[in-house]
Amino acid sequence: MGRGVARNSFAIYVDVLLLATLLLLWSPRLTGLSVHEWLGVSLGAALIVHLLLSWSWISSGTRRFVVGRNRRARINYILNCVLFVLIVIEVTSGVAISHVALPFFGIPTVNDRSWRALHNLTLNWALLVLGFHVAMNWRPLVVGVSRHVWSRRHAFE
Repeated sequence: MGRGVARNSFAIYVDVLLLATLLLLWSPRLTGLSVHEWLGVSLGAALIVHLLLSWSWISSGTRRFVVGRNRRARINYILNCVLFVLIVIEVTSGVAISHVALPFFGIPTVNDRSWRALHNLTLNWALLVLGFHVAMNWRPLVVGVSRHVWSRRHAFE
């Protein structure tokens, strides 16, 4: 397996992990507050890995945004930037109102309704933008996962 193929396979696993984590994070009553907070912390780490693995796309997307005329690429780039800002606010507000994860390390947090409202409002906007993000990238996502599954299937034959 070549370096590029291995990297793409790893990126697919990270993306699937992100999706699974997000699905669990959207239902804190299902997981409980403790699991919800630790999943949120792990989401932050997985997002950093996702961004590092996507860095070549980010840099080429920035160039296309600045000099290109492709409207779809520009909209996709703006969606990704907005999603990044929303996720940073979501994680930051979640850390600020933490009842379990940060207090575990002896770090005091705030118990403020404004921070909780920011956390919930940002979540709603992030879900909307994430839906657009997935919709705009649906074809490459399906093609990438299909290639990965198909190549793994043939590897076992």
